[in-house]
Amino acid sequence: MQTDKTLSYWAACMKAEDLTERSIRERMIFFRRLARELGDFNTITRTELIHWLASKDWATATRVNYRSTLHIFFTWLQDEGLRQDNPAARLPKVKTRTKEPNPFTIDEIQTLLDSGIYASTRTMVGLHYYLGLRVSEIARVHGHDINWDRRTITTLGKGRKEVTLPVPAAAWMMFLSMPRNGYWFPNRAANKHFGAGEGHILGGSVSTLLCDAIKRAGLNHRAHDLRAATATEMNRAQVTAFVVQKGMRHTNMDTTTRYMGIDIEQIRDGLEQLPALRMPEHSGRRLAA
Repeated sequence: MQTDKTLSYWAACMKAEDLTERSIRERMIFFRRLARELGDFNTITRTELIHWLASKDWATATRVNYRSTLHIFFTWLQDEGLRQDNPAARLPKVKTRTKEPNPFTIDEIQTLLDSGIYASTRTMVGLHYYLGLRVSEIARVHGHDINWDRRTITTLGKGRKEVTLPVPAAAWMMFLSMPRNGYWFPNRAANKHFGAGEGHILGGSVSTLLCDAIKRAGLNHRAHDLRAATATEMNRAQVTAFVVQKGMRHTNMDTTTRYMGIDIEQIRDGLEQLPALRMPEHSGRRLAA
């Protein structure tokens, strides 16, 4: 089938660009769906793409990502001489909507920890909050990732960037209770990367476990909001914005600010720092006769 040959070649090109396996896999899933619903890549029109995008109930961020991916793919087809035109060149721009961060409060995190969740789930909560780890990073924590003398953890983040983070004192006792050898969250059932008992669980499993626990605790949050609490509490403690950004491992500050919740008392404290003005009691202007 021509579609399979095209996608296979594109996957090879993406691998040559050193894209992550996850990015390649997700793009393959997306374009196989597109081919099933709209047909041959060589005949899809701009109008069809617009109607297709409009028919999907996606979050704004997802819609932005898919619009960009369509442009990348059809530009590649054109560059490779597999298609003369580019139906994704002028797709409607997605209107972005600013979403207020919804970080856990400290009391809410404590409620979650006290809700009867198992020790392994409590550890996931701790890694999410104390170190701002993403679910995929939590899933693959291994005892060998920890420098037990320097109290640091090394993880592979987005873009396969290796980073070493210091473990705060409040989390260290939790670390000491975990194995120094082996994965902290081994997989009991087979998954797409490992046979049963041969590796670690996946990030999706971490997210599911945490989301289920959050729901049972009666809290209105996503698991990712624990990571938002990391940025929010550092900012509330007057940690410099640069350090918060580095701690969250964001490329730019715009991303970091989408995580930080600012409460009214912080705004009040900021306004209280404004130099006071002397307000005249009268205008000083003479009344007209």
